[in-house]
Amino acid sequence: MKSKKISVIIPCYNGGKFIRQNVEKISDYLANNFLDYEIIIVNDGSFDNTREEIFQVEKNLPKIILIDNEINSGKGHAVKGGILKSRYETVMFLDADLAIPIESLENFIEALDDGFDIAIASRFVPGLKVTKPVLWHRQFMEKIFRLLRMVITNNYSIQDTQCGFKVFSREVAMKIFPLMTIDRFAFDAEVIFVAVKSGYWIKELPIILQNPTESSIRIYRDSLNMLLDLIRIRINYFSGKYTGKISIDKD
Repeated sequence: MKSKKISVIIPCYNGGKFIRQNVEKISDYLANNFLDYEIIIVNDGSFDNTREEIFQVEKNLPKIILIDNEINSGKGHAVKGGILKSRYETVMFLDADLAIPIESLENFIEALDDGFDIAIASRFVPGLKVTKPVLWHRQFMEKIFRLLRMVITNNYSIQDTQCGFKVFSREVAMKIFPLMTIDRFAFDAEVIFVAVKSGYWIKELPIILQNPTESSIRIYRDSLNMLLDLIRIRINYFSGKYTGKISIDKD
């Protein structure tokens, strides 16, 4: 990885308790393992001290870039904005709470080196390790969403679209993300849907899942919204919003 340059996008909403220490940890890892890097933090309308904490870390880490959204526009909107401003050959996004350790990145880079276009974290492939149990009702809703996502999008090949740790070649990211229409939590499903329909090669990788913080997802209300977004993805597909807009070259 020492010969590579990477752009890391971190969407953050009310993460003041952990954003500074986690960004410092990410920066240390990237500095030791990559030729060059940038960390693009998207503060998505936080009303806690997230902005102030990012300002503090910026003083010591010149490779930090802040995108400061005045209002909360959703994780999908934040990730898209960060990726479209990125510069380097490898592009990734990960959750600000580091539920998946940054040290996992090496396996994802290896997948891209092996010819995959996208490498994504998955909770549903062999090898998953969980260090902190997930609440049962959250597990239940995640499994229901997974089933609905597979049925509605007619995509059974990808087991998990929702883990917040995804790595792309820059070429692929810049073709997919301009097409994204979902601003909130179901945006991952849209990204993977378009990638699969476009014929990109995706590698799912097991991870260590630390679950250090409570999710900002409100289980029941957001589950309904995510269901509606899945239907919207399917409608977009049938109405031609994705078709023909991505061209890929495969050997």
